Amino acid sequence: MGLPRWAAATVLVGLLPLAALACSGPAPGQARLRPTLELRQVDGGQVAYEEGQPVPTFDPQPRTRLDLSGTWRFQEAALDDALTFADRDSGALSALTAEAGTRLLGTYDDSSWAPLDVPGTFSPPPNSRVTGGWYRMQFRVPGLWENLARLEFQSVGYVADVWLNGRYLGYHEGAWTPFTLDATPALLGGALNTLVVRVDDPAWGTRLDIVPWGLADWWNYGGITGRVAMESVPALSVVRADVTPHLDGADVGVVLQNRGEAQDQLSLLTEVLPTSVDSTNVTDPDPRHLVAAAAGPIASQVLSLDPMPGGDVRRVSAPFVIRRADLWSPERPALYVLHATLIGQHGIIDQLYEAFGLRQLRVDTGAPRLLLNGVPVAFHGVALHDERAGPTGGGRPAGGPATDVADAFDTLNRARAIGADFVRTGHNPADPQLLTLADRLGFAVWEEIPLYHYTPETFQIAMDRGIAQQMLAEMDLRDMDHASVLFHGLANESTGGAERASALVALRDLDRHLDGTRLTGQAAYGSDPEDDTSADLDVAGYTLYYGVFYGGPLDATTIASALERLHARYPKKPLMVLEFGRWADSPGEEPEQARVFEVTYGQLTQRFDSLPSGYIGSAVWWTLDDYWTQRPGIQVEHFGLYRPDGSLRPVGAVATQAYQADAGPSQRPPTARVVSGGVGVGAAPRPGTSRQLAGLVAYALGLPVLLLGGVVALLAWRPRRRLAPAAS
Repeated sequence: MGLPRWAAATVLVGLLPLAALACSGPAPGQARLRPTLELRQVDGGQVAYEEGQPVPTFDPQPRTRLDLSGTWRFQEAALDDALTFADRDSGALSALTAEAGTRLLGTYDDSSWAPLDVPGTFSPPPNSRVTGGWYRMQFRVPGLWENLARLEFQSVGYVADVWLNGRYLGYHEGAWTPFTLDATPALLGGALNTLVVRVDDPAWGTRLDIVPWGLADWWNYGGITGRVAMESVPALSVVRADVTPHLDGADVGVVLQNRGEAQDQLSLLTEVLPTSVDSTNVTDPDPRHLVAAAAGPIASQVLSLDPMPGGDVRRVSAPFVIRRADLWSPERPALYVLHATLIGQHGIIDQLYEAFGLRQLRVDTGAPRLLLNGVPVAFHGVALHDERAGPTGGGRPAGGPATDVADAFDTLNRARAIGADFVRTGHNPADPQLLTLADRLGFAVWEEIPLYHYTPETFQIAMDRGIAQQMLAEMDLRDMDHASVLFHGLANESTGGAERASALVALRDLDRHLDGTRLTGQAAYGSDPEDDTSADLDVAGYTLYYGVFYGGPLDATTIASALERLHARYPKKPLMVLEFGRWADSPGEEPEQARVFEVTYGQLTQRFDSLPSGYIGSAVWWTLDDYWTQRPGIQVEHFGLYRPDGSLRPVGAVATQAYQADAGPSQRPPTARVVSGGVGVGAAPRPGTSRQLAGLVAYALGLPVLLLGGVVALLAWRPRRRLAPAAS
């Protein structure tokens, strides 16, 4: 089969919206809804736009912000899927508005609707079959709400249409990833506002054109599953800052936007601040609160900007170098905070803070092994699902999307207690709170998009529509600065030769275009050693169930032979074992579950690529906890190292002994303080500038010589290249 047109079109991704990759028209009955994300070239770099606005950072910032999470009203409804997946032309918008009817009015009486938590779900296990409905809530904002009002959704499953005060704001397709809408034209300052969201979540297995498409082995949580907030943003603002780490510094791209009048005499101050992370701030979402007390910047520079006309979007490059930098690793997860300050004639206009770590992951060109910061490494860990494990009821998991930072903290602490240093975050983009904690607690992360059990036909449909590309791009953009995310997974246990290979290459290219610092892979069937679709990816990932689902008896010879065959297929790539495990539906099956771990892990650890002749980069037990599933005839999958009541199964005790032995004495207590430091090269550090308004204003108003010096230093700076991923 020849290369699909969407694959060839990927080279144009910097110039075209993702919808342009859908080069063939939709088949009859197939969705016509277009992706909302597009990528544009700005100032020699790349800026992502959604609904006409540059995609912002989703971390807390020092701006006026209204949390809209809490109790909303919900009305279950059998929604028209044909309308849900129609192109949002004038006809479809009219039909959607007619379907909404009087629900959009502020005076509408929704007292008969059910109260429902946001974030949360309208389809909790075990029996819910709700696939859609209407959400409503009302709120007030101060009368002097500045300029741009940005409405932010962390996650809605699966298609959301949003109205504010009867005005249609936009739509989004795809669960687990965030989106924003411009609420400025519709927001009523000082008055009561009515927010209405239509959510349609078609049942998995009923359509071929959604992602994921089939009946997956986990629970489909529909509804507004992430937090919702309204943020007031100045007309001239710092939109986001993307950090591309190196071992001795980073490339930084700062995106600025002007939605107001033309501005001149602007400067951008960027600073790198040291952090001190311990039990007092490890769960605090605000990156400002990680900065060591009274600490001055390690590195800083001031850039003089050309005038910005109204409507302008600018991308400013601000690289830096640090000598004796503290690198991020699971053993010592050192972090820094980037502080970007936009300064005008009258002082500070806007500020942005972003936590990041300096680290490099690559494949050793002389051996099939992973190198983290130049050191051979092999990870041992667990797989997770984005689901609350406790408190339990009736011996079953609590269920529902994990939305509280305490849930994420508990999950990672239990993984740490076992000795894990690596987590695979299920088959979909992770909850961002979990990634923030992984950064700080020291977990390496494999994060992926939900191309689960895809076939030649569904690969073609998903890639033609562009939704898989959008999910990957949104995941990349949200998680760009998370040091813990080392791998991007592009598919799980899928079939198809040429179709799968073409899709994986297209997604790999998009991932490298957006990021380029993570290694790419898939979780292929370990039962097929002839599968060559990982040839163009950085690592060869597999699920491994020999002696459980296939492959003859469970013994060391069976496992060893299987691993050697997989290694022979990819002799120059690290093998990532992303799943091995067994269920224990009753206490009587627990000894066999433990034996699966002992036999399989015993062969994996002998081949870890931290050993001179090793080639295995990870061993991941499936899973840390039991979880709800929609597989027919099964309600809960009992694969967990932990039982739902929080006690360890026998396999958990075996895993703890094995993982802690491999971790050795270097394993760090989860409450240990981690402090970062170093010496900036180039612009001299200026203690206190990140704290004092007067100092910042002085840069803008009273020190033109330093401004000029900053420009000269930038021009003289040796350009730094983005790290290339490992050679395939």
